[in-house]
Amino acid sequence: MTPPPRVRHTAEDITTLAETEDGLVAATHLWWSEEGPVEDPLASDGDALTASRQQLLALRPSLIIPGHGAPFRPDPARG
Repeated sequence: MTPPPRVRHTAEDITTLAETEDGLVAATHLWWSEEGPVEDPLASDGDALTASRQQLLALRPSLIIPGHGAPFRPDPARG
């Protein structure tokens, strides 16, 4: 498996991946919630954050547990 993305909106945040019966689950601060914000106002590098989101979505997680908000099923088309 590819290592989880390292870019996040603060230096203290990480992405944790877990394989489950329902697929890959990612607990991450790459998203605040399913609703956004699309552009993280606290991210030090918006382009790197976008690339990290794409890297995570390429792993095809079945569920994302965002930093703030309810878990959601990702839509790769939304990024």
